Amino acid sequence: MKAKKILCSVLTAMLVIPALGGCKHIESNDLFDIESQASGIASTVPESKNEKSTPTPYDSQGNNLITPLMWKAEDNDGNYAYLFGSIHAGDDMVNHLPDYFEKAYSDSDMLLFEIDMSNLFSSITADTKFLTDMVYADGTTIKDHISSETYTTLVDILKENGMYNSMYDYYKPLMWESLLENIVISKADLNSANGVDITLTNRAKNDGKEIGEVESTEFQMSMFNNFSDELIELMLAQYAEENAIDKQVEEIKALYDKWKNGTMTAEDTSDDTDFDINDLTEEQQELLEEYNSAMLTDRNSGMTEKLISYMKGDKTVMLVVGSAHFLGDDGIISLLQQQGITVTKITSPDQITITEKLPEAA
Repeated sequence: MKAKKILCSVLTAMLVIPALGGCKHIESNDLFDIESQASGIASTVPESKNEKSTPTPYDSQGNNLITPLMWKAEDNDGNYAYLFGSIHAGDDMVNHLPDYFEKAYSDSDMLLFEIDMSNLFSSITADTKFLTDMVYADGTTIKDHISSETYTTLVDILKENGMYNSMYDYYKPLMWESLLENIVISKADLNSANGVDITLTNRAKNDGKEIGEVESTEFQMSMFNNFSDELIELMLAQYAEENAIDKQVEEIKALYDKWKNGTMTAEDTSDDTDFDINDLTEEQQELLEEYNSAMLTDRNSGMTEKLISYMKGDKTVMLVVGSAHFLGDDGIISLLQQQGITVTKITSPDQITITEKLPEAA
């Protein structure tokens, strides 16, 4: 399940940045100093970078080596939008998107993301509520919400990777998810700063395109904070299993390759594919269903509704959200089709006909 998180929630992959940016030691009897934490957060989206040599984006025949999934959605009135499946961690190849993407990008006036990354860090700095929502305010710590066995193992993992600080005990599970996931991402030679969302946000800003969002940081934060302790245990305990980190590293590498090749399927993006259903109790199966509903099904409906609303406006939009949200019976593509909207897979710039959208009638 955890390997698929880089296809679902951008907030999880990015939260480690503000956390590490404002590290300070917390004594067990001290109150958490939110404003001190906020002062260490960068005010801009980090630029994508890769310290390794830049890969060649074409093969010997001149074919692009990165061909992610993209679609065009069009309603009966001629309103249309582009759909581009993102991945929230990558390498420098995300800077070499194919020609069909480039043509659709040129046709787009606005890019819609899960959340507006261009305002994320500046808003965190200004909004102490965001930071207070990340820590327990009832006097408890993470140790009160997960088993001692899971806690001890996770602390050991963080220590082994030079990432543990006693302050993390005060953080809610979303931060622990982010820390652990970023360990996996790093070991897979990927980087959250090379995620599609950040890369395209920076590019859109530089090109003067509008940026919108179909969710919000508050929405994603609330979603994670509303998970029960039992579900939190199920989520975090996976990292504590034997060789779990190594297995997830291989899964993320394979998943990233499928994203680059455009061969991802609904099965690849399902958040229960890492589980053997026979190993789960009935209660755990119900918790997993709760998780999948929150992370995918429920969000897909909201994203689809927002997209349709934007499609009817006077701007051409491109929706860029985690790839998992588009695929499957409950995915955005299926939901659009159920409403009579035609969705066509784009594999060539020749499929894209740029038309001028007329302003809405007053």
